[in-house]
Amino acid sequence: MLAIKARFDGRNVILPDGFAGPPPGEVILIFEDAERQAADDRSWQEAQQAALRKVWDNDEDAVYDSM
Repeated sequence: MLAIKARFDGRNVILPDGFAGPPPGEVILIFEDAERQAADDRSWQEAQQAALRKVWDNDEDAVYDSM
């Protein structure tokens, strides 16, 4: 199995310049939805920030703020 980063122009898959891949045959294409992925990433980051605030923003841990 071989994984490479390529580009799709809406009709064709554009392989990187100078790519000397395997001989012709079947391939599996996985399309990344960058816009959706970015939204998912933001959602996870917001959830993590909220969880960490609950753990770290308290009187017991405030003593470490002055170190």
